[in-house]
Amino acid sequence: MNTADRFTRGLTWGARISGSLLLTFLVFMLGGHLTGDANGPNGMTFTTARDVLAFALFPVCTIVGLALAYKWELLGGAVVLVSMAVLFLMRPDLFNFPFIALFLPAVLYLVIGWMRMQSKRTGNV
Repeated sequence: MNTADRFTRGLTWGARISGSLLLTFLVFMLGGHLTGDANGPNGMTFTTARDVLAFALFPVCTIVGLALAYKWELLGGAVVLVSMAVLFLMRPDLFNFPFIALFLPAVLYLVIGWMRMQSKRTGNV
């Protein structure tokens, strides 16, 4: 196994481990919000359409993107990256270090997908 293969394998494991941890956390968080445990006795309430869109972008689109990335790295990473970018444009107050760390699995998936696409083009599958 050459160095490029080891690098790709390491990136793949890094993306899958970090993506799985984030996916598990988001599904747990979404379950808490939907059952009302996280928001008191009245459950979740949206006051504006902007709140609904922000909720659709994070965590819903992020969960969908991370799930897609298990099979299609490039597509899943792009879904997560685009949804998070639009969320940051809508809510610049969320643009801080802990929240930016959620980009890591998406960026890794994009790099892996791009590397695999390049290797298919050159015939090094």
